[in-house]
Amino acid sequence: MGIYFNNKKIGFTHTQSTSDSSGKTVTSKTFLRMSSEGFDQSTTFTQTTHLDTKGKLIDFSLLQELMGSRQRIQGQVKGDRFVYRVQGEGFDRERSLLFDPEFFVSANYIEKIVHDGLVVGRKGELSMMTESFQILNPLKYVVQRKEQLEIQGELREAFVIDQKLSGAESSTWIEPDGKILKETTQNGFVSLWEPEEKATDLGNEIFSVGSFITFSLIKTQHPIKNPRELKSQSFQFFQLSGPDLIPEDHRQKIVRSQQAEDGTYSTIVQVDSESGNPAKKIRLPISNPTFSNYLEDTAQVQSRHAMIRALGRELVKKNEDAWQAAKDINLWVNSNLEKTLVDSTTALDALRNRRGECQSHTYLFAAIARSVGIPTKIVNGLLYSEKDEGFLYHAWPEVYAGEWRALDPTLGQNHVDASHIKLLEEEQTAPLRLMEFIGKIKIEVIEK
Repeated sequence: MGIYFNNKKIGFTHTQSTSDSSGKTVTSKTFLRMSSEGFDQSTTFTQTTHLDTKGKLIDFSLLQELMGSRQRIQGQVKGDRFVYRVQGEGFDRERSLLFDPEFFVSANYIEKIVHDGLVVGRKGELSMMTESFQILNPLKYVVQRKEQLEIQGELREAFVIDQKLSGAESSTWIEPDGKILKETTQNGFVSLWEPEEKATDLGNEIFSVGSFITFSLIKTQHPIKNPRELKSQSFQFFQLSGPDLIPEDHRQKIVRSQQAEDGTYSTIVQVDSESGNPAKKIRLPISNPTFSNYLEDTAQVQSRHAMIRALGRELVKKNEDAWQAAKDINLWVNSNLEKTLVDSTTALDALRNRRGECQSHTYLFAAIARSVGIPTKIVNGLLYSEKDEGFLYHAWPEVYAGEWRALDPTLGQNHVDASHIKLLEEEQTAPLRLMEFIGKIKIEVIEK
């Protein structure tokens, strides 16, 4: 299948399956060709999945490659547990979770939908494993209609199935035998069945990552002057899918949320800039079990890697004040990473390449801070850009230094301004859950 974004071809997916007496093997490869500021940002996903004779998962192996960075995820059903292993540079961990015999993966969930019956109006729900994130989420779907679809000059009959997985919404056109002809997402991606020669022909024009940023920009009617100095501001969100989608914390509060006639919600949020220093000093390292999740070594934030730990010791030296250490780390990351649209997939990549955007800065800050015992959250949200006259999706860290405090190593802020609006603080599932917002919501600045 050819993959398009806003009518420009950016990649392809090739899937092949073979069967024998033990079951079925499904292999797939997805390639996305992109660049940013002269740097290759192409991404490849290669996966092999084994299913038993009943179509149930036996195991899978997924390899993700971006700019020379490789991460392998392997999952296997063992008895009543699902065991998975994540490997990348500076990270190798195996975990398990209770096995749900009725969960599905990308290789077999369409077969389940077809097996249950392609009947217009039928709704269903199944437990879906998102292999890249190793999480289970309910996938809800409805068979919307049956229609004729033109593919390569030929009219073919297909059922249109709308799906929602966490925040991601998509529509799939499926032939009665289960063959996928077309897929669309709410954020501008379209996949079309094409002969292999055409699908893999990407032409000469390389897609720019900047196009994603332009697409996701949320323009506002009233501009914000000097946003980096903004101390307090109210914003109104429109087209939210729920009344409590925007989180509250020490900086932002929900003023009012109400449902519109179309079923979506409008929410007014009051956001303040980060306050001053924590009320009391707290010594390093902070080892309270309450914060164990925020001291964790992960595939993206390799806080236990020797290079990261050595840098942390060098920056903190004999300083035992958690807040001062966080500010020192913030200054170093801001000063030592070039500001480019080339983002790194891990903290180690950012450290080696010494360049990147908000994700690179945040991953590296979090890894260094966690390595010296500072609990650190990775926050995903919105940041107002005076240059673009609107909000861009952004990432920044929060540290616990007696109290939670938000910093921004990309901008060099020890206290984030009030145009930083938090949407999520879940490191692993953020890319999926951000789909609840991207391309859907609108924001207005409430004038004082």
